[in-house]
Amino acid sequence: MPYPNSPFPEDFDEGILFHLKNDDEMTLIQNDMKKVLKWICLAPNLTTIRINTLKTSRDAVYKKVEAHLKTINSKYSGILQYLESFPQVILLLHQDIEGKIFEKYEKEIIVDADCGAAVLRGAHIYAPGILGMMIGSCVNDNVSIYVDLDKKCKKGFSKVFTDGTKIFIANGIIKMARHDLFGKEKLPKGIAVEITETLSGCPPIGDNFLPAGWGLLQNFPSIVCVNVLNPQKHEIILDMCAAPGNKTTYIAALMENTGSIIAIDKTPNKVQQLIKTCEEFGANVKVYQADSTKILNNSQNHSVQDRLDMAPPFFEKSFDRILLDAPCSALGRRPQLSNRTSVKVIRSYVPLQRRLFETAVSLLKPGGTLVYSTCTITLAENEGIVAWALRTFNCLKLAKSHINIGGPGWKGTSLNEEERLLLQRFGPNQELDSVGFFIACFVKQLEQLN
Repeated sequence: MPYPNSPFPEDFDEGILFHLKNDDEMTLIQNDMKKVLKWICLAPNLTTIRINTLKTSRDAVYKKVEAHLKTINSKYSGILQYLESFPQVILLLHQDIEGKIFEKYEKEIIVDADCGAAVLRGAHIYAPGILGMMIGSCVNDNVSIYVDLDKKCKKGFSKVFTDGTKIFIANGIIKMARHDLFGKEKLPKGIAVEITETLSGCPPIGDNFLPAGWGLLQNFPSIVCVNVLNPQKHEIILDMCAAPGNKTTYIAALMENTGSIIAIDKTPNKVQQLIKTCEEFGANVKVYQADSTKILNNSQNHSVQDRLDMAPPFFEKSFDRILLDAPCSALGRRPQLSNRTSVKVIRSYVPLQRRLFETAVSLLKPGGTLVYSTCTITLAENEGIVAWALRTFNCLKLAKSHINIGGPGWKGTSLNEEERLLLQRFGPNQELDSVGFFIACFVKQLEQLN
């Protein structure tokens, strides 16, 4: 296999991914985890394009993407498919590269693991992503791209890289000369290497294949997540951790810009990106910079107008539906060629997720829907949060989603079999290969009258 068997360092305690004490359950999930760790090192075998129906149609996007692919290479014709159960989605199938022998060019480019992962998902290499380029490399030269797994390549490296573990991932054509990339005063921009073929079989589609606001590349479980939320016209919706706005704009599209959507993020530059995304997609969204653990107003003295203003902090029972796509350890990203996340950092997310969840429950109307999701694979951040929530909030029940595509939740918590089947885990066994992801859908029960 061309990628590492595990993205983590050799001394990484993989037990942190389970948080189990029962030896039998530990053995069971460790066997599953071997499969999962191998899987997350690989790129998905297809790409999903989500259409923005506020601005265009699926057929229009299909024609644009098809034309774009033909300009790259005629061999990419016929690799688009409609996904009939999701009319807002087009599938981009990857090439089958099993058994293919890739030419390795004399000149090489070195990139880090994050850049390498983007290349394997269809991106070209932009100037800031280049660590090393050999002296004598010229514009329009064919070049092979390697990932430095050990973080030993210094910026501006000019020879064949032999100081650490490197893996071949792609071939491309140089578009920027070495002297334009490196130097004390240089802040180069633009595509430095145009990818021609990848070890993942993903076409080098780039990021400007559609007119602004027509659609975007979005991981399939993220699309499913919003469908599970099932926003309805004229409702009041809260997206608690909304940046960069991909899910937010999908909520707006499903609601056809009716009702009220509130999107929150804590970090100023992320808020700016969120605003930009909503504007580009024509999504009618109120965006606020705030810490979503602190957006609850416990005051009992408020007027009808206070509720209508809908600015943070919000009063209890203000929202019909809430999406809590929580900050997490992001261990479901694919491909992960290298991961130096510490155990301490992984453990730090659960307390934050619980605080966010507590706020969400208070803000949700009785009868309302709360969707909790992460893009990680740990038991503690997924099934562990669900088990804690059901113990802590008597008003919550897991709900059966009208869309159930993911696999069941893992064992290892107090959840019973029926509850685990109501969860959705995305992993190696799904028909549509994507990233690691988790979705839980709750309903807040109606208050009982005395």
